[in-house]
Amino acid sequence: MPIDIPRFEVGSVPSTVPTTVPEVRLTADTKLEIRPARVSDVHGMSALINQYASSNVMLARGPQYLYQHIQDYMVVTAPSAENGAETVVACGALHVLWSDLAEIRSIAVHQSCQDRGLGRKLVAALVERCRDLGIPRVFVFTLVASFFRNCGFREFERENLPPIVWVECSKCPKFYRCDEIGMIRSLTD
Repeated sequence: MPIDIPRFEVGSVPSTVPTTVPEVRLTADTKLEIRPARVSDVHGMSALINQYASSNVMLARGPQYLYQHIQDYMVVTAPSAENGAETVVACGALHVLWSDLAEIRSIAVHQSCQDRGLGRKLVAALVERCRDLGIPRVFVFTLVASFFRNCGFREFERENLPPIVWVECSKCPKFYRCDEIGMIRSLTD
């Protein structure tokens, strides 16, 4: 069975693929619930993550990476201000590295949805997922240590991480000039 692979001319992006984060319409009744990501969320996740990546706050994530790791991600959606279509307003991932270690990645919250506790709730949901999987430790590399400290993480010496982490890190564009802080949380306490 053939599969449909989108083909674009260089420099063109179809109008249905968001490249910027749309404004959202929030009311007192708007339910902001965390759920597993779906493939239909990928372009919205990419736009949200890459908005922060453009300010060097996190690593960029393109659609190919997000499709390949879709099962790692959780999202929150809200209605777009333009047409009411569901728009990704928060996302984050739990990437399992080994039997005893996972990494939280790509925590991003739409600017108009900040100060609602979505980031903390997303981290809590990912930590709970880690517990459900029976993984005793979860870590993050971040530029916002205070946020993760408030989520129960503590700083650690990155050199103490197992080699599997460095295999992942070696693929990162910041590998030789990393400015991120390593933080870890034990789930066995």
